[in-house]
Amino acid sequence: MMQELDQRLVPTPPPRKRVALIVETSVVYGRQILSGIARYLRARRGWSVYLEERELGAPPPEWLAQWDGDGVICRSTTPEWAEIFRQRGLPVVDLNDQHLDLGLPRVASDMKALGRLGARHLRKRGFKHLAYCGFFGETWSAQRREGFMEGAEMAIPPAHVYESRWMRLRQRPYEEELQYIALWLRTLPRPVGIMACNDVRARHVLDACRFLGLLVPDEVAVVGVDNAETFCELCDPPLSSVLPDAGRIGEEAAALLDRLMAGEAPPPHPLLIPPLGVVSRRSTDAWAVDDPLVARAVHFIREHACEGIRVWDVVKHLNCSRAWLERSFREYLGHSPNDHIRKVQLQRARELLLSTDWTLPHIAAAVGFKHSVYMCSLFSKAYGCTPARYRRIHQRQSPEPVVEVRTRIAEQAASPE
Repeated sequence: MMQELDQRLVPTPPPRKRVALIVETSVVYGRQILSGIARYLRARRGWSVYLEERELGAPPPEWLAQWDGDGVICRSTTPEWAEIFRQRGLPVVDLNDQHLDLGLPRVASDMKALGRLGARHLRKRGFKHLAYCGFFGETWSAQRREGFMEGAEMAIPPAHVYESRWMRLRQRPYEEELQYIALWLRTLPRPVGIMACNDVRARHVLDACRFLGLLVPDEVAVVGVDNAETFCELCDPPLSSVLPDAGRIGEEAAALLDRLMAGEAPPPHPLLIPPLGVVSRRSTDAWAVDDPLVARAVHFIREHACEGIRVWDVVKHLNCSRAWLERSFREYLGHSPNDHIRKVQLQRARELLLSTDWTLPHIAAAVGFKHSVYMCSLFSKAYGCTPARYRRIHQRQSPEPVVEVRTRIAEQAASPE
């Protein structure tokens, strides 16, 4: 009898909230949002979650209109679905990027901030001419374009903006789209820094540059948005990309939905999440040089420095005088051609130290040095420590490209260009 009474006195935990996550799983951005939601839930009592594999842009499932759940986080909200949610009185957090004011609590990337960051990334590399390649009729692309114009801090002529409808290759063949972009590229002054509205669009620009024989990044530097790492690494050259904080969007959306389900009033304004920074790869790894012959020299060195080339190889490739090359490099870059060769070699050595377990002689040979002792001496002068110590300091860090974020500003300022 006493045991039965004790059992009745034990409080029964409240049932878990039933939440539908209408978020695409087919792209990195959506998966990072879901990861942020998962991080939030791990620190608290979880929900009973409904989640299925979804394509980008797929509409919400029809059953959601009659679903008897407790809350929804939705990335594909439309005006029609917003009205359905309001009629149902269902707590909803809207994550869509296409419709700005649906009358629902909303969390999203700060699209203009993404654009401003892309423009500043290109301006820091000395580009006096900037251009934007986006998709017509896409609100998120238009907002990124507006931010890009703000971040440029210069007048961007209308002719420096190219936009076409995002048909996802269903109505216009890829080769035809590349031809249109190539025609646009021909009209731009060079060197030019181009921001694309996302990584997919940036890939279009890179392919059009290769079709025209334009040097990337020396004649055309390209930066995308989203930092889909595998996609960016498969671009030729690897693509620099603005990094949104999609994980934080997921965490903030989950926290907001919890408050809404607890009966709190929705916030009066959308919560816009700033980007983390720019992941810099080879597509913007250049300093804008107005002289096309110097740009060709820089490109040749970048492609062949680790083969052990010398200044005379550059002179022979350009069919110019060594005196002119030395003078031009100091005028445009502030150092000699030989210094530039060494810079490229040491940057590659630094990458290999973090991404491989190769011995120092193996790394020295891979970047074009005959003797590892000489490489170690140059490395110590450039980075203030030996290669072995550099590897020990950074061995716990992932070998990702440099990310220009607030937390690393001091580190980057201290490292040589």
